[in-house]
Amino acid sequence: MSANTPHPKFMDAMRKLSAMSEEERLSEQNRELFEQAIAYAPLDIQPQLIAIQKKYEQPLH
Repeated sequence: MSANTPHPKFMDAMRKLSAMSEEERLSEQNRELFEQAIAYAPLDIQPQLIAIQKKYEQPLH
C-alpha cells in the first residue's frame, strides 16, 4: 500500500460519516466510527479529526 493511499478502514469510516448529518456524526453511537476514522487517518489528516472530536466532547450549554 503506498503512503499516499488512505487505509481502507479510514475510507470506509469517512464514507459513512460524510453521509450523515453533523448531529448523527457526533452522536454517541457513531463515536466508534469517528474513532476508527482517526485511528486509520493519514497523519496529515489526523489532527483535524481530533480537533473536531474534541470540539464535540465539550458539554453543550
